[in-house]
Amino acid sequence: MLLAVIKKELKRVFSDRRLVISTFIIPALSIYIIYSFMGNMVGNKVGNINNHSSRILIVNAPESFRNYYSKVEKDYNFDISFAEHKPDSYKEQIIEGELELITEFDKDFDMRLQQYKSKGEIPQIKSYGNSSLEYSEKARSIFVYELLESYEKKVLGDRFGNEAFINAFDIDRENSEYDLVNEKKASSMGLGMILPMLLAIILFAGAMGIGMDTIAGEKERGTMANLLITPVPRETIALGKVIGLGTVAIMSAACSFGAILLSLPNMVNSFEESAPEMSSMAISFSVLQYLQLFALMISLVGIYVGIICLISVKARSVKEAGTYMSPVYMAIMVASFSTMNTIGAQDNIKVFGIPLYGNIRAIKELFSFELSWGEFGIAVLVSLMTAAVLIKLITKAFNDEKVMLNS
Repeated sequence: MLLAVIKKELKRVFSDRRLVISTFIIPALSIYIIYSFMGNMVGNKVGNINNHSSRILIVNAPESFRNYYSKVEKDYNFDISFAEHKPDSYKEQIIEGELELITEFDKDFDMRLQQYKSKGEIPQIKSYGNSSLEYSEKARSIFVYELLESYEKKVLGDRFGNEAFINAFDIDRENSEYDLVNEKKASSMGLGMILPMLLAIILFAGAMGIGMDTIAGEKERGTMANLLITPVPRETIALGKVIGLGTVAIMSAACSFGAILLSLPNMVNSFEESAPEMSSMAISFSVLQYLQLFALMISLVGIYVGIICLISVKARSVKEAGTYMSPVYMAIMVASFSTMNTIGAQDNIKVFGIPLYGNIRAIKELFSFELSWGEFGIAVLVSLMTAAVLIKLITKAFNDEKVMLNS
């Protein structure tokens, strides 16, 4: 009888063409389009910043700087103009983005450079930028920390007779192993921050889309009363509806998750063309890790389906169920977003025993290749226990005539 109830629920979903399209096709297609578009937007934005020719005004540029810049000009994407005086509207030009940077050298810069003997006599270079504008921030960073630092090194080399005298020691000159990074963890770091959150929300959205109609809809239409008078134990009916909804939720999530994975090449390709430094996003899972991910998804769906079915049982209509579902959806979103930033947090195995949060955190650790078997076991076990408690409450509600008949 349990199998018959499950088949009835699955037939109800898959026999309705509009429900199939709205549950499986539209969410997956929307995710694919949105994330492909988002990847192209981010890649194009970074590429525009990197390729932008920064407009820089240099005031009182000394001869030594002009000569030095003429030799290295080809290495920088700057549109530099020189002036003898700082314009009165220099603040407005920077704030409005008419110029990315204004750099002002002290008067008689070269002479003071040769004559100073104490720190108070060192000539000064002032820079004016706008950190709220990305073009300006990028221009100031490159100009000040690359061009001016190399210019300073050249000046000190001339002052002391040889640039080699400037350095008291070298750092990592003959050490090619200075960056001991785990390439798998590094390449998956960006996706490990985003995908667990998306997966958790997608799983709930996929179950919620049809879950409210599974019980509350039948109560509202009056078909639930007909089902309850059949010679089938109510526990079997309740369990059949839970398993049926869980099956559909997993299938919907699989479609959406597949759409995310299909959209990743578009994101990576856009970064490779415009921002190569951001293109190292890849996840390489073993078969065992895929099985762990599947187990975490199943156990998380168990909680979601239990919550949705319990709310649907208690509600008198689909509209009322939707009202009750809103705060639950918000709580799940908060739990999902809270796992995005765990920098500085102490690893505590107890957090994996928190229903919902523990599962989402475990998925994040899995994507970061840091999930231990103990953490995995606790997250799955607590989720299954929570789902079992919710199913017990659902079956208890099915035996309550006042709840099931809206009396």
